[in-house]
Amino acid sequence: MSSTGGDRRSAGAIAKTLAPYFIAAIALGWVLHSTDRHKLVDALHHAPIVAFVAMSAIMLVLNCGADTFAMSSVFGRFGCRVPYKDLYLVRASTYLLAVVNYHVGQAAIVGYLYRVRRVPLLKASGWILFIIGINVGTLFLLASAGATRVHGDLALMRFIPLVCGIGIVVYAVLLTWKPRILAERRILQPLFEMGISGHVFGVAVRLPHIFVLLVWHFVSLRMFNVQVSPGAALLYLPAYFAISSVPGLSVNGIGVAQLVAVFFFAPYVNNAAGTGDPAAGKAAVIAYSLATAGISLIMQLVLGLVCLRWATARGLKPQAIEPVAEAAAS
Repeated sequence: MSSTGGDRRSAGAIAKTLAPYFIAAIALGWVLHSTDRHKLVDALHHAPIVAFVAMSAIMLVLNCGADTFAMSSVFGRFGCRVPYKDLYLVRASTYLLAVVNYHVGQAAIVGYLYRVRRVPLLKASGWILFIIGINVGTLFLLASAGATRVHGDLALMRFIPLVCGIGIVVYAVLLTWKPRILAERRILQPLFEMGISGHVFGVAVRLPHIFVLLVWHFVSLRMFNVQVSPGAALLYLPAYFAISSVPGLSVNGIGVAQLVAVFFFAPYVNNAAGTGDPAAGKAAVIAYSLATAGISLIMQLVLGLVCLRWATARGLKPQAIEPVAEAAAS
């Protein structure tokens, strides 16, 4: 009997793990099927690939630095001072795990806090839960402005501002009310400990990270002849980031994110070129989106390998704690 239950749980866990890849593969397959591949190759051929790769390498290092700053600031707010250099090495090292499974990458940071900084396991898990929530929440808050202008097949995204507004009110009430059924759970205690002011602080220290992402993708769009204006980029890119960050919709930025990118940015290629060719606009946006996701993935692996070697030499090698990884996935 227990064996059957174990088998079911194993099958369910496997299905849960593979589902995002399946969804991403279907979305990517649909995008490539409906894209003029000759125009896609042409868009890649005319892009300044060497400059794009060099710019992306610099932005990835800055992106990790801004992410580390936000994480370090939050840990400091919780009373745990972590040397910035150590945390940078640990954060970059977890890219190797996050490329395969985002939750395992986050569990590795919990493992570092638990083994090296001696932070209790559930408390460390709560800190990472807070950071993940702030990251995703900030993206969706910024995405609300761009979502109000969406039309056509993505018109459903217009509900994002309403959902965010309701979510903020409900969450603020919970933080103030502190219902026992939630506040007494050790993994959730850091959220209530932060309170409303702590969450505002978390958003503030996360903004530099998002700013780096905005600059990175704005320049990348221009390199692929997507002549989006700074204002439009500020409106639409957060929504694109938000969709890319949802594990069930995209894997490492590949999947449904490409569909969203086309609806947001393809018109800017047509307007810039003056040709009115929707196929060329779509191909240019897909080229930008896939190239950015692909080079980011490769460079995360390179940066992760380099920093893992240094982190190991300093006794900081991050290791995921399986129960935490399983709980995060759930």
